[in-house]
Amino acid sequence: MKNLDLVEIQKTAFDYFMNYTNFNPESKGYGLTVDATHKPEKASIAATGFMLSSLVIGIENHYISYEQAYHKALMTLNTLVSHVDHQFGFFAHFLDIETGQRYHKCEYSTIDTALCLCGVLTVDAYFKDQKITQLAKIIIERIDWEVLFHQYLNRPILYMSYNPDKGGDYVEKKPGFIHQWDMFAEQLMMYVMIGGSQYSHHAKALYDGFERDRGQFQDFEYIYSPGNALFVYQFPMAWLDLKDVVDQDGMNWFENARQATLAHQACSIFYQDQLRTHNQYFFGFTASDTPKGYRVFGGLPNRTNKINSDGTVAPYGCIGSLIFTPEISIASIKEMRKIKGLWGPYGFYDAFNFEHEQPWISNHYISIDKGLEMLMVNAFLSQDVYKAFMSHQVIKTGMEVLGWKRK
Repeated sequence: MKNLDLVEIQKTAFDYFMNYTNFNPESKGYGLTVDATHKPEKASIAATGFMLSSLVIGIENHYISYEQAYHKALMTLNTLVSHVDHQFGFFAHFLDIETGQRYHKCEYSTIDTALCLCGVLTVDAYFKDQKITQLAKIIIERIDWEVLFHQYLNRPILYMSYNPDKGGDYVEKKPGFIHQWDMFAEQLMMYVMIGGSQYSHHAKALYDGFERDRGQFQDFEYIYSPGNALFVYQFPMAWLDLKDVVDQDGMNWFENARQATLAHQACSIFYQDQLRTHNQYFFGFTASDTPKGYRVFGGLPNRTNKINSDGTVAPYGCIGSLIFTPEISIASIKEMRKIKGLWGPYGFYDAFNFEHEQPWISNHYISIDKGLEMLMVNAFLSQDVYKAFMSHQVIKTGMEVLGWKRK
């Protein structure tokens, strides 16, 4: 018998994407999903990738008809081809939800484009439809991965984003390419996509090129990201099924994420006297809404060797680890259901914080956080999205090019 909490999390998240996506047939922004509920005019290209993936879940679980979902997928891909701002094929991170135009001076983002592409590849593989495949092919093939390639400390590395505007988001000195994927973070799926593209001959060197910091907290040893936010281990594996996959060095990223989750829980327990919201059930240091707005937190180990948190806990952090630590995550969900005011019309609100006399609970939803909950629950329950995404030729080819194999 399926866990009813998990079924409800999946269904309320699906409903969220249906209700917070622009499905106005007269709008150029058809198919674009809001970044967060408190800013309805601002769409997120990554959130749109989650919405596309939700259509597969909707069909397989009888939340929506095949015909309705197909129409939404086809129209959304047409929007991505014809109306959404991009540079070198990489989409703007944020968009005007009505026009598809770049939102203010935001960056053109590689990782947010990749999250969108995960949704594009999912619906392409699932529907096996000529019209959808034709649009998906345009979106995928117009991406110029090569423009991001450069050498850093004698290693081939990808730039992280592009912003042509002085004073634009993340621009520090001069406009252009910004930051780089020289470290392990949430970008794993990008190397698979490059491996399945016309730039496949670069994929393995780029994958080998990023720094792999190894450390431990208590008994848990793993490769960690510099800031060690929990989401970096979760987002790639919302689509990539890597449970029994190792690379040519024997690295298993699924097991690495499991160790990271256990370390984050141990860290929450260790610091529960200092951070009163945290305990064995309410764990994880990640990015979320907080009493002071959106913040990114991190556990140990990290490059500063200091815990980074104001005590806020995000439900998606616990739920996003469901496939890695099911017993821990299910226990966490049961305890969170007991918190008055945390569950809303679309499942858990984004975050909560009990560090002060007056408890704080976020009153809105962030789409990518809600999307991660939905996909991880689906991966645990029925793997509808996994089956589609992993069957796409781009992903199968990419994994082969990287030398990733099932044990």
